[in-house]
Amino acid sequence: MHFRRGVLGVLVLLIVALTGCAVDIGQDPLAPSSTRTISVRQFSSAPGQTLRVIDETQLRTGDLLFSSSIGLTSLGIRFFSASAVSHVALYTGEGHVAEAVGAGVHIITLKEAMAHSDKLFALRMPGLTEKEAKLISQFATDKSGSRYNFSGIAGMAPFMLTSKLCSLTPFSSDFRHQCLATLANVQLAPPERPANNRYFCSEFVTAAYAYAGHPLTSAASGWVSPADLLHMREGDVTSLKPLHRLRYVGHLKKGIYLSVRSYFQ
Repeated sequence: MHFRRGVLGVLVLLIVALTGCAVDIGQDPLAPSSTRTISVRQFSSAPGQTLRVIDETQLRTGDLLFSSSIGLTSLGIRFFSASAVSHVALYTGEGHVAEAVGAGVHIITLKEAMAHSDKLFALRMPGLTEKEAKLISQFATDKSGSRYNFSGIAGMAPFMLTSKLCSLTPFSSDFRHQCLATLANVQLAPPERPANNRYFCSEFVTAAYAYAGHPLTSAASGWVSPADLLHMREGDVTSLKPLHRLRYVGHLKKGIYLSVRSYFQ
Protein backbone atom coordinates (compact mmCIF):
# COMPACT_ATOMS: atom_id res chain seq x y z
CA MET A 1 0.00 0.00 0.00
CA HIS A 2 2.80 2.43 0.93
CA PHE A 3 4.62 1.51 -2.29
CA ARG A 4 1.53 2.26 -4.37
CA ARG A 5 1.11 5.62 -2.68
CA GLY A 6 4.77 6.42 -3.36
CA VAL A 7 4.44 5.54 -7.04
CA LEU A 8 1.26 7.60 -7.30
CA GLY A 9 2.99 10.60 -5.77
CA VAL A 10 5.93 10.34 -8.18
CA LEU A 11 3.60 10.08 -11.18
CA VAL A 12 1.58 13.10 -10.07
CA LEU A 13 4.71 15.21 -9.61
CA LEU A 14 6.05 14.10 -13.00
CA ILE A 15 2.83 15.09 -14.74
CA VAL A 16 2.86 18.46 -13.02
CA ALA A 17 6.51 19.10 -13.85
CA LEU A 18 5.99 18.32 -17.53
CA THR A 19 2.77 20.25 -18.03
CA GLY A 20 2.81 23.00 -15.44
CA CYS A 21 -0.61 21.71 -14.44
CA ALA A 22 -1.86 22.38 -10.93
CA VAL A 23 -3.14 19.44 -8.91
CA ASP A 24 -5.09 19.38 -5.66
CA ILE A 25 -4.91 16.30 -3.45
CA GLY A 26 -7.42 16.18 -0.64
CA GLN A 27 -9.59 14.04 1.60
CA ASP A 28 -12.90 12.64 0.37
CA PRO A 29 -15.31 13.28 3.28
CA LEU A 30 -17.56 10.38 2.22
CA ALA A 31 -14.78 7.82 1.91
CA PRO A 32 -12.53 5.95 4.40
CA SER A 33 -9.78 8.00 6.05
CA SER A 34 -7.11 6.47 3.82
CA THR A 35 -8.81 7.62 0.63
CA ARG A 36 -7.48 10.69 -1.19
CA THR A 37 -9.03 12.58 -4.08
CA ILE A 38 -6.96 14.04 -6.91
CA SER A 39 -8.23 17.04 -8.86
CA VAL A 40 -6.35 18.15 -11.98
CA ARG A 41 -6.75 21.58 -13.55
CA GLN A 42 -9.14 21.53 -16.48
CA PHE A 43 -7.84 23.17 -19.64
CA SER A 44 -10.85 22.68 -21.90
CA SER A 45 -13.46 25.43 -22.02
CA ALA A 46 -16.05 22.67 -21.56
CA PRO A 47 -14.39 19.81 -19.64
CA GLY A 48 -15.92 16.36 -19.68
CA GLN A 49 -19.50 16.19 -20.92
CA THR A 50 -20.49 19.67 -19.72
CA LEU A 51 -20.76 21.38 -23.12
CA ARG A 52 -23.99 23.37 -23.35
CA VAL A 53 -24.93 25.59 -26.30
CA ILE A 54 -26.83 28.76 -25.33
CA ASP A 55 -28.03 31.99 -26.94
CA GLU A 56 -28.16 35.62 -25.86
CA THR A 57 -31.46 35.21 -23.99
CA GLN A 58 -29.74 32.98 -21.43
CA LEU A 59 -27.14 35.59 -20.46
CA ARG A 60 -27.42 37.89 -17.43
CA THR A 61 -25.82 41.24 -16.70
CA GLY A 62 -22.45 40.61 -15.05
CA ASP A 63 -21.73 37.30 -16.78
CA LEU A 64 -18.07 36.80 -17.66
CA LEU A 65 -17.54 36.11 -21.36
CA PHE A 66 -14.39 34.14 -22.17
CA SER A 67 -13.03 33.88 -25.69
CA SER A 68 -10.10 33.11 -27.92
CA SER A 69 -9.26 33.61 -31.55
CA ILE A 70 -6.85 32.07 -34.01
CA GLY A 71 -4.70 35.23 -34.21
CA LEU A 72 -1.06 35.39 -33.08
CA THR A 73 -1.79 37.56 -30.04
CA SER A 74 -4.43 35.16 -28.78
CA LEU A 75 -2.21 32.16 -29.41
CA GLY A 76 0.66 33.86 -27.56
CA ILE A 77 -1.46 34.59 -24.49
CA ARG A 78 -2.79 31.03 -24.48
CA PHE A 79 0.77 29.69 -24.74
CA PHE A 80 2.09 31.76 -21.81
CA SER A 81 -0.90 30.92 -19.63
CA ALA A 82 -1.38 27.31 -20.86
CA SER A 83 -5.08 28.02 -21.21
CA ALA A 84 -7.98 27.57 -23.61
CA VAL A 85 -8.77 31.30 -23.43
CA SER A 86 -6.95 34.55 -24.13
CA HIS A 87 -9.61 37.17 -23.40
CA VAL A 88 -12.40 37.90 -20.94
CA ALA A 89 -15.14 40.54 -21.10
CA LEU A 90 -18.35 41.48 -19.30
CA TYR A 91 -21.91 41.12 -20.50
CA THR A 92 -23.62 44.38 -19.55
CA GLY A 93 -27.14 43.48 -20.68
CA GLU A 94 -29.35 44.30 -23.67
CA GLY A 95 -26.98 42.62 -26.10
CA HIS A 96 -23.86 44.60 -25.16
CA VAL A 97 -20.37 43.60 -24.03
CA ALA A 98 -17.75 45.71 -22.24
CA GLU A 99 -14.10 44.84 -22.74
CA ALA A 100 -10.58 46.20 -22.48
CA VAL A 101 -8.54 45.75 -25.66
CA GLY A 102 -5.59 47.48 -27.28
CA ALA A 103 -7.75 50.44 -28.29
CA GLY A 104 -8.90 50.83 -24.66
CA VAL A 105 -12.10 50.08 -22.78
CA HIS A 106 -15.16 50.14 -25.01
CA ILE A 107 -18.65 48.69 -25.30
CA ILE A 108 -19.61 46.62 -28.34
CA THR A 109 -22.53 44.44 -29.32
CA LEU A 110 -22.59 40.75 -28.51
CA LYS A 111 -22.79 40.09 -32.24
CA GLU A 112 -19.49 41.93 -32.71
CA ALA A 113 -17.90 40.00 -29.85
CA MET A 114 -18.93 36.71 -31.43
CA ALA A 115 -17.60 37.77 -34.84
CA HIS A 116 -14.18 38.52 -33.34
CA SER A 117 -13.94 35.19 -31.49
CA ASP A 118 -13.24 31.60 -32.42
CA LYS A 119 -15.09 30.48 -29.29
CA LEU A 120 -17.16 32.38 -26.76
CA PHE A 121 -18.64 31.05 -23.52
CA ALA A 122 -20.04 32.40 -20.27
CA LEU A 123 -19.34 31.85 -16.58
CA ARG A 124 -21.62 33.31 -13.93
CA MET A 125 -21.20 34.54 -10.39
CA PRO A 126 -23.86 32.75 -8.30
CA GLY A 127 -25.65 35.02 -5.87
CA LEU A 128 -24.92 38.25 -7.74
CA THR A 129 -27.70 40.67 -6.82
CA GLU A 130 -29.55 42.93 -9.23
CA LYS A 131 -27.98 45.95 -7.54
CA GLU A 132 -24.46 44.50 -7.92
CA ALA A 133 -25.11 43.66 -11.57
CA LYS A 134 -26.21 47.27 -12.21
CA LEU A 135 -23.03 48.54 -10.51
CA ILE A 136 -20.93 46.33 -12.78
CA SER A 137 -22.72 47.75 -15.82
CA GLN A 138 -22.28 51.28 -14.44
CA PHE A 139 -18.55 50.70 -13.91
CA ALA A 140 -18.23 49.56 -17.53
CA THR A 141 -20.03 52.64 -18.80
CA ASP A 142 -18.00 55.01 -16.60
CA LYS A 143 -14.70 53.43 -17.69
CA SER A 144 -15.55 53.41 -21.39
CA GLY A 145 -12.76 55.28 -23.16
CA SER A 146 -10.11 54.41 -20.55
CA ARG A 147 -6.74 53.48 -21.98
CA TYR A 148 -5.28 49.98 -22.21
CA ASN A 149 -2.71 48.92 -19.61
CA PHE A 150 0.12 47.94 -21.96
CA SER A 151 2.79 47.98 -19.24
CA GLY A 152 0.64 45.73 -17.05
CA ILE A 153 0.09 43.12 -19.74
CA ALA A 154 3.81 43.21 -20.64
CA GLY A 155 4.63 42.28 -17.05
CA MET A 156 2.02 39.52 -17.03
CA ALA A 157 3.77 37.47 -19.73
CA PRO A 158 6.87 36.48 -17.69
CA PHE A 159 4.74 36.17 -14.56
CA MET A 160 2.45 33.63 -16.26
CA LEU A 161 5.51 31.51 -17.02
CA THR A 162 7.25 31.69 -13.65
CA SER A 163 3.97 31.22 -11.78
CA LYS A 164 3.90 27.62 -13.03
CA LEU A 165 6.64 26.92 -10.48
CA CYS A 166 3.97 27.24 -7.81
CA SER A 167 2.14 24.30 -9.36
CA LEU A 168 5.05 22.00 -8.52
CA THR A 169 3.74 21.81 -4.94
CA PRO A 170 0.27 20.37 -5.57
CA PHE A 171 -0.54 19.09 -2.09
CA SER A 172 -1.69 22.40 -0.62
CA SER A 173 -3.86 24.91 -2.47
CA ASP A 174 -3.15 27.46 0.28
CA PHE A 175 0.59 27.13 -0.32
CA ARG A 176 0.07 27.50 -4.09
CA HIS A 177 -1.98 30.67 -3.60
CA GLN A 178 0.64 32.08 -1.21
CA CYS A 179 3.41 31.22 -3.66
CA LEU A 180 1.61 33.05 -6.48
CA ALA A 181 1.01 36.10 -4.30
CA THR A 182 4.71 36.20 -3.41
CA LEU A 183 5.79 35.99 -7.06
CA ALA A 184 3.25 38.66 -8.02
CA ASN A 185 4.60 41.02 -5.37
CA VAL A 186 8.10 40.54 -6.80
CA GLN A 187 7.32 40.64 -10.53
CA LEU A 188 4.22 42.82 -10.88
CA ALA A 189 3.15 46.27 -9.76
CA PRO A 190 2.22 46.32 -6.05
CA PRO A 191 -1.50 46.61 -5.35
CA GLU A 192 -1.03 50.04 -3.75
CA ARG A 193 0.19 51.39 -7.11
CA PRO A 194 -2.84 51.31 -9.46
CA ALA A 195 -2.43 51.59 -13.23
CA ASN A 196 -3.86 55.15 -13.35
CA ASN A 197 -7.23 54.12 -14.77
CA ARG A 198 -5.75 51.81 -17.40
CA TYR A 199 -6.84 48.20 -17.76
CA PHE A 200 -6.08 44.99 -19.59
CA CYS A 201 -9.03 42.64 -20.06
CA SER A 202 -8.99 40.52 -16.90
CA GLU A 203 -7.87 43.49 -14.80
CA PHE A 204 -10.94 45.38 -16.03
CA VAL A 205 -13.33 42.52 -15.21
CA THR A 206 -11.82 41.99 -11.75
CA ALA A 207 -11.97 45.72 -11.00
CA ALA A 208 -15.64 45.87 -12.06
CA TYR A 209 -16.62 43.15 -9.61
CA ALA A 210 -14.62 44.79 -6.82
CA TYR A 211 -16.40 48.09 -7.54
CA ALA A 212 -19.77 46.32 -7.23
CA GLY A 213 -18.84 45.02 -3.79
CA HIS A 214 -18.72 41.39 -4.92
CA PRO A 215 -14.98 40.78 -5.57
CA LEU A 216 -13.86 37.70 -7.46
CA THR A 217 -10.61 37.36 -5.53
CA SER A 218 -8.60 39.11 -2.83
CA ALA A 219 -5.67 39.38 -5.25
CA ALA A 220 -4.95 42.73 -6.88
CA SER A 221 -6.78 43.15 -10.19
CA GLY A 222 -3.47 43.72 -11.99
CA TRP A 223 -2.31 40.23 -10.99
CA VAL A 224 -5.22 38.38 -12.61
CA SER A 225 -5.10 36.79 -16.07
CA PRO A 226 -8.04 35.43 -18.11
CA ALA A 227 -6.81 31.93 -17.25
CA ASP A 228 -6.91 32.73 -13.52
CA LEU A 229 -10.56 33.74 -13.82
CA LEU A 230 -11.37 30.66 -15.92
CA HIS A 231 -9.99 28.32 -13.25
CA MET A 232 -12.17 29.96 -10.61
CA ARG A 233 -15.08 27.95 -12.05
CA GLU A 234 -16.73 25.21 -10.04
CA GLY A 235 -14.89 21.87 -10.09
CA ASP A 236 -11.59 23.30 -11.32
CA VAL A 237 -8.22 23.78 -9.62
CA THR A 238 -7.57 27.46 -8.98
CA SER A 239 -4.49 29.60 -9.50
CA LEU A 240 -5.20 32.73 -7.48
CA LYS A 241 -7.57 32.09 -4.60
CA PRO A 242 -11.19 32.95 -5.46
CA LEU A 243 -13.63 34.44 -2.98
CA HIS A 244 -16.48 32.87 -4.95
CA ARG A 245 -16.62 30.06 -7.48
CA LEU A 246 -17.95 30.78 -10.98
CA ARG A 247 -20.61 28.60 -12.59
CA TYR A 248 -20.50 27.47 -16.21
CA VAL A 249 -23.48 28.84 -18.19
CA GLY A 250 -22.72 27.61 -21.70
CA HIS A 251 -21.13 28.31 -25.07
CA LEU A 252 -22.47 30.92 -27.45
CA LYS A 253 -19.85 29.81 -29.97
CA LYS A 254 -18.10 26.45 -29.66
CA GLY A 255 -14.92 27.14 -31.60
CA ILE A 256 -12.97 24.88 -33.91
CA TYR A 257 -11.83 22.29 -31.34
CA LEU A 258 -15.19 21.69 -29.68
CA SER A 259 -17.01 21.75 -33.02
CA VAL A 260 -14.71 19.04 -34.39
CA ARG A 261 -14.95 17.02 -31.16
CA SER A 262 -18.75 17.16 -31.26
CA TYR A 263 -18.74 16.13 -34.91
CA PHE A 264 -16.82 12.93 -34.23
CA GLN A 265 -18.78 11.95 -31.12
